[in-house]
Amino acid sequence: MRTLHALVFTALASLAAAQTTYTHTLGNIQGSQLSNWVSFSFPGATPTTGGGSISFSWLACWQQVFGGSSKIWIELQTGASTYTQVYYETGNTTDCSSLPRTTSVSAQVMENALAFGAGAINGRVKIQDSCYPGVGCAFFNDPLVSGLTLTYATHAANFSAADASVCPGATVSFSDASLNTPSSYEWHFEGGTPSTSVQQNPTVQYEAPGSWDVTLIVVTADGPDTLQRADFVTVHALPAANAGVDEDLCAGDSEQLQASGGVSYQWFPSTGLSNAAVPNPVASPEETTSYTVLVTDANGCEASDFMVLTVHALPTVAASSGQGYVCLGDTINVVATGALLYSWSPTLFISSVSGASVNVWPTSDFTWTVTGTDQYGCVNTTEAAVDVELPPMAPVVTNTGMGLESSAAEAYQWYLNGTAIDGQTGQVMLPQVNGNYSVVVTNAFGCSSQSLPVYFGTAGLVETVAMPLRVSPQPARHTVLIEGLEAGAMLHVIDANGRSLIVERASATRMSLDVSRLAAGRYVIEQVAGDFARRVPLVVE
Repeated sequence: MRTLHALVFTALASLAAAQTTYTHTLGNIQGSQLSNWVSFSFPGATPTTGGGSISFSWLACWQQVFGGSSKIWIELQTGASTYTQVYYETGNTTDCSSLPRTTSVSAQVMENALAFGAGAINGRVKIQDSCYPGVGCAFFNDPLVSGLTLTYATHAANFSAADASVCPGATVSFSDASLNTPSSYEWHFEGGTPSTSVQQNPTVQYEAPGSWDVTLIVVTADGPDTLQRADFVTVHALPAANAGVDEDLCAGDSEQLQASGGVSYQWFPSTGLSNAAVPNPVASPEETTSYTVLVTDANGCEASDFMVLTVHALPTVAASSGQGYVCLGDTINVVATGALLYSWSPTLFISSVSGASVNVWPTSDFTWTVTGTDQYGCVNTTEAAVDVELPPMAPVVTNTGMGLESSAAEAYQWYLNGTAIDGQTGQVMLPQVNGNYSVVVTNAFGCSSQSLPVYFGTAGLVETVAMPLRVSPQPARHTVLIEGLEAGAMLHVIDANGRSLIVERASATRMSLDVSRLAAGRYVIEQVAGDFARRVPLVVE
């Protein structure tokens, strides 16, 4: 929307009379090159108050023998690739005679030509004659355009600016180019600061994007003149700089930044960037960094934006089974800490490949890799090693007659019919009841082995010593002589596992016993009579 001042100045401009006339005459344009377009330029063109005129003389030789006629075209340039025809003539049959001509140029064509020429009015001319060099035509001076003159009424007020296309906050320096030596100047700057000036060559700052009018009123000896140029100053909007969204980054990783909004970019700081002058550098900072990008658009305007790349330390992942070892054949629990999610590899001897807690049962010393991921997606690994300890040798229980004895070990626990017996943790066990006895031995790592069960069946019997049994020879090979027997008593030969291998009834107080079928080893000969039992060891070789 135009301001009231702008409307007033527009009215003044329409009422102000032209102060002078622009006129410029070019040199001759002649020769055969005129058969194609030849360019020309009127320099020092000043603002017009309306239309203008072009005057010239043209000459072309003509020979009737070739027929046809001569033609001329004159065009003014009104755009980058646009020419507007201002004169065209055909049907000329005058031979080598100069023909004076004048043509009018409309105000719109003048305005467009002035706007494109930026201080000059450019055009082109072409003549088609009707002869051939050496046959009725002079090669070097035919055809000919002479006295090509542009004339139009111009303002006394005139100005220019080196760069009237700026970014917000920039300044525009105006240069007076008025004619007739003005005695005073009055400037009006729509959208500018200051909005007015009486200086000859003022400098004005523009903040708001848009297209802004500039008006100059000068006073010369001929009176005042007003020149208003609509949309003379263009203030481009700042680019929509965008540095991208904030990102989380794991220590040691990289992230590609992504800026937008311009045609060139510069990142600050450049630390950790692969290239600070591209929109999408790869960032590898060692610590949390705020990156600012300066964006420049096609108009040279700059704006900035920033993003924060937060660097997170890798999770400290640990895994432990507590004691760090397991007995062969047993299962142990391993727990990982320090992360949110976990994965385990390889998948051998393990209850699950995910989760913080798993059970493992390796058959030999084994190590798993534990990968932990935290809430930011950062990953770290550790190792979970579990050693496998062997259990002790299976113990051997010997029936000593009145008790049971285990082979040597570090710790013992006796069982009756599969149930642990409280307090029975010694190498020797004196059974109180009959039944199947076994012992579990444990080594320093807590690994254990269990013996085969041994039946003990003489608990509660009273051993008499009045007539001790005597066995000879010791050791025995084939037969032994047993003395001190009670006639009618039952006689048992018991092995180390409590098994009765020989059972006979004593027929007298002394008797021979065949032991040839017994394997070499230690045995017990037991005589049971009523509530009494007597025992004696036997060694067979």
